[in-house]
Amino acid sequence: MGRPKELTEEEKKELAAEGYRPVEVWLPDLWSDELWKQIEEDCRQIRESDRRTGMMKTLDAFAEDLWDDLD
Repeated sequence: MGRPKELTEEEKKELAAEGYRPVEVWLPDLWSDELWKQIEEDCRQIRESDRRTGMMKTLDAFAEDLWDDLD
């Protein structure tokens, strides 16, 4: 994908005059194997926590009550 083209000083001034300001955004590298390993581990820990605390039973009961209220 590469980097976007740099704006000229004139383009920067025009955008600033229109109320825009420059912002730099850093995002996770979604193509990184390390990131996906961390995501998988985080999800595993969440599932395990839900299993240990009985959260799915709680959510199922809540959903059942919610559907009953809609009748």
